[in-house]
Amino acid sequence: MTDKNIQEKEAQIHELRELAEKETAWLEKNRLLYTEKKVRMDRLIKERSLNDSEVTLEERELSKSTTLYESRRSGMWDLAKQINREEQCLTEMKSSHQKGFD
Repeated sequence: MTDKNIQEKEAQIHELRELAEKETAWLEKNRLLYTEKKVRMDRLIKERSLNDSEVTLEERELSKSTTLYESRRSGMWDLAKQINREEQCLTEMKSSHQKGFD
């Protein structure tokens, strides 16, 4: 592998880390709100099941909101896995590159 390929891989990892930092900040900023919405939605679901009533607009909106948060949180795990894979690839690239000089 060339130095250019290694530099490109390092730049890619840097971009992924920046994205991860932004996502982490968003998740942290919205964590309390998510928890409150989740508790409220669970109460509404319980009330609905006890009263045998229909899904309310509030419950639908809470469901959409909590699903968005959970999706982004899940995406963060995928992003972390991708960063780990790219870092492993970089390590292998550097090792192969170094062996070429030995």
